[in-house]
Amino acid sequence: MRSLLLICLLIGGVAVAMPSIFTHYMEPSGRERPARAAAAEASPEVEVESPTSRREAASRLVEIKAERDGHFYVEATVNFRPVRLMVDTGATVVALRVSDAEAAGIRIREAEFVYPVQTANGTTKAAEALLESISVSDIELRNIRALIVPDDQLAISLLGGSFLHGLRRFEVADGTLVFEN
Repeated sequence: MRSLLLICLLIGGVAVAMPSIFTHYMEPSGRERPARAAAAEASPEVEVESPTSRREAASRLVEIKAERDGHFYVEATVNFRPVRLMVDTGATVVALRVSDAEAAGIRIREAEFVYPVQTANGTTKAAEALLESISVSDIELRNIRALIVPDDQLAISLLGGSFLHGLRRFEVADGTLVFEN
């Protein structure tokens, strides 16, 4: 009977101690914890991301108002260079005019224009490119497929599905386009 009581006390003591032991070993090391806490205290608006999951970070929202013509335009960066784009939810991919592609550091040879595409100006040939990044405000996506189209076939470069479908969501309501990532 006495040994049963001792075993029960031992099990109870372990059960009480385990949560603190578990927490001690599961939290970041002593050096990492103060740096993260200091960063959060120094600037509460700065998001301190977990090294294990960037997807759990707070959502980023970008709101874009429609212009007078009813379209949505963004001042984006393509490969870290500024490019003005019109958002086109009906476009399958990002479509860049040759001049915008060149401004973004993309050089296309004439022989690469092999993909037939339909534009507002008719059917033409486009070249394919993989963009290093596209940023709209504080939302950045990497490795975006794009088509490069001759300037005379496209009035403005288009921010299409290859970017839009990489977002968590995008929607239009009351003349405002919202991107969330």
